[in-house]
Amino acid sequence: MHALQAIPPVLIFSAMIAAAAPRFASVKVKEIYTKLPSTTRLQEEVKLEREEIMKNPAAEELRKLLAELQAIQAKLSEKSVQQDENKYRDLARTYELRRQEAQAAQAQFEVFKEATQKEINRKMVASMRKSLNRIVLISGEIARERGFDSAFDNSGSTNTGVPLVLFAKEAPDLSAEVLATLSYMEIPLIEEPAAPKSPKTDEDAVPK
Repeated sequence: MHALQAIPPVLIFSAMIAAAAPRFASVKVKEIYTKLPSTTRLQEEVKLEREEIMKNPAAEELRKLLAELQAIQAKLSEKSVQQDENKYRDLARTYELRRQEAQAAQAQFEVFKEATQKEINRKMVASMRKSLNRIVLISGEIARERGFDSAFDNSGSTNTGVPLVLFAKEAPDLSAEVLATLSYMEIPLIEEPAAPKSPKTDEDAVPK
């Protein structure tokens, strides 16, 4: 009897399905992104840039005017000032002038703050998109090299908050390998220091 005839058709069919079944791998894109050295650097840069907003001369001027307004307001509440009509009127006039100056300074600062934050956000989104594109590219390359037919992100969610992947049975996780590859790629190239020159001897000083 032929060998194939001795094998039940169900087993042959199951073997054919298993041989033809696609191989899937999983990648945690969100986790990889948060652990990238470039992401850490980006967060530090954004934090510093946002702190610099409050150190701008417009912010300093606004704080100065607000402090002056508080001081004048405290003076206006003093009984001795309230009993002196002329002094009270002069202080009230000064208070109104400083209030107008503070309003103008605040408007100027808000324009600067909004424009600066918009630029910070633009740079942050551009950097994030660049990192995500690298993650997708390297994930695909590693999955292809490992012989997988597809790789999916099991850390993503839909706009309703429902996970994109509801169930995955024993799908190999390539996240560690992808993260290691990307982290290595982000290491800045450091030029090797030039070899120190040997000191000249008396023989070198003598012309040949």
